[in-house]
Formats: sequence, C-alpha cells, structure tokens
Amino acid sequence: MKVEAWIEEMRATLSEYRNEANAYAISKYFRNQFGSFGIKNGERRAITKLFLAEAKSFSVDDLSLAIRLMWDQPEREFQHAGMELLDKYKKVFGKKIKAELEFIISNKSWWDTVDYIASNTVGWAYKEGFISKNDIYEWNKSSDMWLNRTSIIFQLKYKKETDWELLQQNILNHSGHKDFFIRKAIGWALREYGKTAPEIVTDFVDNNVLSGLSIREAMRVIKIGDQ
Repeated sequence: MKVEAWIEEMRATLSEYRNEANAYAISKYFRNQFGSFGIKNGERRAITKLFLAEAKSFSVDDLSLAIRLMWDQPEREFQHAGMELLDKYKKVFGKKIKAELEFIISNKSWWDTVDYIASNTVGWAYKEGFISKNDIYEWNKSSDMWLNRTSIIFQLKYKKETDWELLQQNILNHSGHKDFFIRKAIGWALREYGKTAPEIVTDFVDNNVLSGLSIREAMRVIKIGDQ
C-alpha cells in the first residue's frame, strides 16, 4: 500500500468517529494551535492500532514519509499516531532516527508530543547509541526551546542509570530561562532523579540558583518522602 493511500484510509476511519463537541474542547485545550476530530486518546489509539500494524511492511523511507504526512494533517490525532508510529518502528530507523526525532520535536511542537518522544523514543535512542552525548549538547544549546526541553527530560525513566553530570550541565545552561516549559522541565527532571537520589538533588537545589517553579517541582516528592 502506498503511504498516501494509507493516510487517506486513516483519515476516513478517524472521520467516522468525529465528535464536534469534543473537538472544540480539545482544540481549546491546546490553545487553538491544532485541529481535532474530537477523539479521546484511548479511543484514538484503538482506532489507529491496526494502521500502525500495517506499517510493518513500510521501508524506512516510507515510514519517514508517513510521519511527515501525518504532521501535515491539521488534526492533532494524526500527530499522536505519528509519534507512536516512530516509537513502534524505532529499531527500523537505527542511525537515521535522529532526523526523525528532530523533525517531530521541532514541528507542531507542544508538550503532548515532545514529552512522549523525549521520555520514550529519545531515551531509548540515547541508550542504544543512536543519539550521542554531542547530539544532546547540540539540542541543549539550540535556539529551539523544545529541543532544549528534550535535552533536559530525556532521562526521566533512567533512575540509577541517569547521567547526573550531563543532567546538571543541561539544567544549569537554562537555569535562568524565563519560559514555563523549560522551568517546569528542570523541576520535573530533578524530581524524577530525586526519587532515586534525594540527597543529591536536595544538595543541587540548595546550592544553585533555580526558579521558584523548578524548586517546587524538584522538591515536591522529596518533601513528601521526608514527612
């Protein structure tokens, strides 16, 4: 099946489940940046599951085209399916995955796609050696805020395997950042590592200048644990 026809079939199927009331609410939730069929995530995942399974026959070039075509669609459900498509077939991309990750992170960017890709696909790709430490440094220094956020949160699931030196550097490079999503990311990354190393995170927070939001997020679980 050609990728274009596959996309059209997916559109026709998703259209059958369109819910205008939900669509309005979902678009408003995303600050009217994206359109929507009004399909909630669990139902959308069930609807698109067979389409993602059909993509098993796609070549790397087909998969890359599919992701780009899904990003061209106005409805957010397509981008959610697209990020899951990349994660499902991440091993197929191998060393070519960096370009796909950068495309998804940097286009139609918002927390719902970036956070999924960062904590799942980027986290995996870094461990497997398909994303290097230099790549992470480049993202951290990028003018793209969402690449910055990714460089800070991609280790969320690493626990004891967290590269603490790398995380500290990536945080401190943006400790004075004014944007909510970066300040939140700093706190989130520290909070997750704090579940493994509360003393280390507490010491870091005490000895560095961070925003109030970052500190509150970082210490929330640690404070609860101390009670």
